[in-house]
Amino acid sequence: MEVKRVIAICQSGGEFLTEKDGTLSYRGINAHAIDIDDQMKFDEFKLEVTEMFGCNNNMVFKYFLPGNKKTLITVSNDKDLHRMIKFHGDFATIDVYIMEEVAPPDVSNMPASR
Repeated sequence: MEVKRVIAICQSGGEFLTEKDGTLSYRGINAHAIDIDDQMKFDEFKLEVTEMFGCNNNMVFKYFLPGNKKTLITVSNDKDLHRMIKFHGDFATIDVYIMEEVAPPDVSNMPASR
């Protein structure tokens, strides 16, 4: 079976803006490209991106499906990574957006409503 390879254009430090038609566009600061394939493990991908951007381990990876700029898809394990590559089978590149994971608010000190 042939190994599927693509270039992941990893972008960070930016923000998403909603256009008038509801699509999202990204205005990024940093971008790096890495080769990925359908044999790569998620932990390998995460480690490479972490080293490339010099950031901590608390990051989230997102991408758009081809033809859909309204819904971001999360990559969080091997299966997600392989699906991302498969879904972009006819493309040479995939835009991957790296964001810091935001911790949920601490609700333990909030008053309970009745």
